Amino acid sequence: MLAGLSGAGSSRRLFEHNLAAIGNVLEYCREHKAGLALLSSSRVYSISALASIPLRVEDQAFEVDDAGRLPAGLTANGIGVEFSTSAPVSLYGATKLASEIMALEYGAAFDFPVWITRCGVLAGAGQFGTPAQGIFAFWINAHLRRRPMRYIGFEGAGYQTRDAFHPRDLAALLVAQMRTARTDGRRIYTAGGGPSNSMSLAQLTAWCDERFGRHAPTSDKEPRKFDIPWVVMDNSMAEAEFGWKIEMPLGTILEGIAQHANDHPDWLEVSHA
Repeated sequence: MLAGLSGAGSSRRLFEHNLAAIGNVLEYCREHKAGLALLSSSRVYSISALASIPLRVEDQAFEVDDAGRLPAGLTANGIGVEFSTSAPVSLYGATKLASEIMALEYGAAFDFPVWITRCGVLAGAGQFGTPAQGIFAFWINAHLRRRPMRYIGFEGAGYQTRDAFHPRDLAALLVAQMRTARTDGRRIYTAGGGPSNSMSLAQLTAWCDERFGRHAPTSDKEPRKFDIPWVVMDNSMAEAEFGWKIEMPLGTILEGIAQHANDHPDWLEVSHA
């Protein structure tokens, strides 16, 4: 995650937007006794720990190699809350992790409920897709428009893999959390598409080739700071405690994005990947 390191956003702006701003929200919650549902990020996790996850390549995608012992917080279901958050986590990830801590402290000090959800990739039609965040929307739109695309790092093969879920599914989890009256117990959860809603860039390109006709990305084998080969979130705790499950399969999400891109040629002015 390169936020705060390059481009238009400075490190100070990142700090003010992601961390200083949460202070205003928490003060509002304190004054009005309002609960807080905080959307956090998978980028709160340790970069070195994420990069050290044992992986193998299956069907042009990285997946966890569970032949040996897996690190704490990682199972076949994905990355859970207990996975390492040791620094470095990137400047962006650090602001998100600090926001989580401040939210929990305010909730405990001023007696209002706090729910924190560390989200995987959100994806859907009309999303403001960028390489850094809305990668599925970005990739589909870039492919359709025949824009330049690159597989960056990891030998330039496009095997890096993410899970994705639709905002409607996230909304269902938030509603379930807000309707829960309990005041103790777990406050942090992970949520995403899970293993069944995960896909590599190479697999996404193949999907786009089938949908729009062939358009091949170029390869750049040069590694990039903070890039991670595999992130898939574990939904099992949210399912166990809130009865929450992903309803929208990844194929339906991708088709919705593709249809929106087809119907709205001016939807995104995509910069070069």
